[in-house]
Amino acid sequence: MVGICFQINDWTLVIEENKLYRQDREVSVEPRLVNLLQFLAQHSGEVFCRDELIKHVWDGAFVTDQVVTQSVFELRKILRDGRLDNTRYLVTVPKRGYKLVAETHQVRLEDTPYWKPCDGAKLPLENVVSSDGDSQDIHQHQETESQSVLPFPAAPLTRSVTAISDHVNSEKKKQGESFNSLHRWKLLAFDGFLILVLIAVIFSVTYQQTSTHITKAIDTDLIEFTFHTSRNDNNETESLADGISQKLMADLASIGDYRVQLNKTTFTTGILPGKAVNVRVEEQQNKTYLDVEYRSNTSNRVLFSRQYLMTNANLEHVLRQSSLDLMSALNVKITEAEMDRLMLGLPKEHGLLEMLIRANHFINQSDPAEFEQGIDLLEKISLAEPNNDYVLSELYIAYNAFSALNPELDLDDNTTKIEKLSQDLALRYSTLNEEVLPSRIYEALAMIAIKQDNKEVAAEYLTLAFKHRESAFSYILEGKLAELNGNLDKAGDAYSRAFFMDTSLETYMLSENLAFYSDLETVAYFMYRAVNPSEVRLLG
Repeated sequence: MVGICFQINDWTLVIEENKLYRQDREVSVEPRLVNLLQFLAQHSGEVFCRDELIKHVWDGAFVTDQVVTQSVFELRKILRDGRLDNTRYLVTVPKRGYKLVAETHQVRLEDTPYWKPCDGAKLPLENVVSSDGDSQDIHQHQETESQSVLPFPAAPLTRSVTAISDHVNSEKKKQGESFNSLHRWKLLAFDGFLILVLIAVIFSVTYQQTSTHITKAIDTDLIEFTFHTSRNDNNETESLADGISQKLMADLASIGDYRVQLNKTTFTTGILPGKAVNVRVEEQQNKTYLDVEYRSNTSNRVLFSRQYLMTNANLEHVLRQSSLDLMSALNVKITEAEMDRLMLGLPKEHGLLEMLIRANHFINQSDPAEFEQGIDLLEKISLAEPNNDYVLSELYIAYNAFSALNPELDLDDNTTKIEKLSQDLALRYSTLNEEVLPSRIYEALAMIAIKQDNKEVAAEYLTLAFKHRESAFSYILEGKLAELNGNLDKAGDAYSRAFFMDTSLETYMLSENLAFYSDLETVAYFMYRAVNPSEVRLLG
C-alpha cells in the first residue's frame, strides 16, 4: 500500500502519515480511525455491522460495540469538519450497520491535489525523469553521482595544520617561561570567578526544575456519582445501579449546595471531586440488595456505607430512604415536604418504577439499539399511566434526544410522536403553571417553547426548572435559548456547565444537535477541543 491514498469526496486520506488533507486543512487522525476509514473506503457503499468491523479492522481483538460506535462518531466529526452543507460520509443503516456513502476512489500519493513531499524528500527512483523524458537507470544514476565526487586533498592540508600547531605550541612554551607569579594569581582568580558563576547557574536551573507544579486540585463541593457492575457479572443489576445512581444524584442536586457530576467516560480535567458516591446492586441467595457508599477523596476514607434489601414492593421506600441517609451523611438538611416533592411523578404500580429506573439507564447510552430499549420501557409505562405528566415529559425528552444523537437516521415516525406529545403537554399547561411540579416537566415545557421560538415562555419555565435543581439537560436548554437571543458567550458557558456535570460524548452531541444545530467550535470552544483534541488547523 506504499504511496496509495484514498480520495473521499474532497478529503485525501494519506495512510502512511495518518492524516487527512483538504485544500487548506490538514488533520492528524488516530491510527485506529485511519484503519477504520481505510477499510470502509476499500469497500465503499457496503454495509458492515459492528461485529464485522471488529473482525476486519480490529483483527477480532476484544473490543466492545461502544468502541466501534465512538470511532464512527469521531470519524463523522472529522469528515464533517464543522460544515453546514449536506455532504454525507458515514451513514447508519438501521438494524444493519454502517457504510461509507461518499464518492471514493484510490489514488497515488504523488497524484493527490493537496499533498506535497517534505523539503529534501526523494521521490521513488522510477519517477526520476531525464531532460529528454526517459527514465534513468538506477545504476547509471548512482555511477554518475560517484564519478562526480572529487577526492579530498588530505595530505597537504594535514601537513599545513601540523606545522601551524607546532608553531603555536612553541610560542606558548616561550610565553609560559616568562610568566611571573602575579600573572598566575590573576589567572587563578579568574578561574575561581568562572567556577562561582557556574555554581550559580546550576543552582538556579535546579531550583526551577524542582519547583512545585500543581496539575490537580480537589474541589470539596463536587461529588462524583459512579455505578458499578455486579460482582456476579449480572447485567440486569447494572441497569438498576445506574438508574438509582442518577436518581440519588438528581435528589442531591435539588436540595443541597453540592455540585454533582456523572463518572461516565475517560475524559479528564484538572479538578478532582472531593467526594465520591458508589452505587452497586447485587443479587445474593435469590435476594436483591442495594449498596450505597460515600467516600471522602481528601482523606481516602469511607464515611458512609449501607445495604438495603430491595423488592418491587418496597422499591419506592428504598429510593426514599437511601436518599435521606446519603443526605444525612453529607450534612444536607431536608424536610419531609421536600422529600415528597422529589418523589413526585414516580409510577405507583408495582414493576413500573423498576421499569422507569432501567429506562433512565438505557436512554443515557450512545448505542441506538440500547437507547430505543429505554424508549420502549417509557412507552410501556405511559400506556399503563397515561395521565402521568412526569413520564410523558421523560418520553418527550427521550424522543428529542434520540433524534439529536442520531441525526443521520430517518426518524419520521419519531418526529410524529414528538409532535403529538408536544401538543398534549402544551394543552395540559396552556398557561404558566406556578404549582410545584417535577423539574422534568418544566424542562419538557421549556424545550417545547424553544422549538416554537417562544423565548419568553421558555425562559420562565427554565427559571422554574433551575429553582428546583440543576441538571445537564437544563443547561443545554439554557444554551439553546441563549443562542436564540444572540448571546453566544452565555450559550458557551451553559454548554460547558452541562459538559462538566455529564462529561460524555452524548452531552456534546445533545449540545450540538438538540432542537437545532449549534457550531460548538464557535460557541463552546472548550467542549469542541475536549472532544476533538487531535485536530490541527493549518491556515488561520
